[in-house]
Amino acid sequence: MGVRRGEWRTTGSVWQDGAAESGGAGYRLDEEAIVRKSVRKCVGVALMALLGVLALPMLAAGAQTNGSTGTDGVPPDPPGTCTFDVTPNPVASVPTQVTISGTAPTLDNTHVVLFVNGSPATKNAASDIVETDPNPDGSYTLLYTVTSVPADGSGLPLSVNFTFGNQNAYSAVCTGPGGITVIRVKVQTSPAEAAKPAAQALAFTGSSDTPSYVLIGIAAIVVGAVLVVAARRRSQVS
Repeated sequence: MGVRRGEWRTTGSVWQDGAAESGGAGYRLDEEAIVRKSVRKCVGVALMALLGVLALPMLAAGAQTNGSTGTDGVPPDPPGTCTFDVTPNPVASVPTQVTISGTAPTLDNTHVVLFVNGSPATKNAASDIVETDPNPDGSYTLLYTVTSVPADGSGLPLSVNFTFGNQNAYSAVCTGPGGITVIRVKVQTSPAEAAKPAAQALAFTGSSDTPSYVLIGIAAIVVGAVLVVAARRRSQVS
């Protein structure tokens, strides 16, 4: 005996037209529409987060360029670059006075300061010059008497900073050959030692973009997770 459309089959709870008793094809379409709407919202939120992550570095860079006095607690960019070198190095013996020379900006009240082992240098001899203002052409010269070096042979670390801004409110580092920020003065132990280039510290490469890359990666993971969840929900509905 045939079954009319819309009647129950005796062998199950499925309509003659193949639709589930939970509501039929119309219900399934409504549920899929709800899923699609939720997915669109999640993807939209994830994309907005990703755009925010990409915009943060640019906003930070823009905030740092704010004039010579700084604004809102953000230090200004230095008015230029500073370089330095140390001669002689290695020295024949100690005590020996070395010359630290280089160039520095001449704008915004710049003042050059020598650092020894991470602290502002103090004079070891009357002729030492441990801080100065750059000349009109940007050149400067500091003098420091090295009286001792570390026994492990690592050398005495010298570095140079310069202050600038309103009443010398800000500080920046000077860089040596190859972009290094520290030069280690050693004592010559043999004629061959004098022929070797002085061991230098690692190059100073400036600010790092690693945090930005990490944030971008996190945002990408969030977007991927949203898409995976959406795909699973759609497969369950269908």
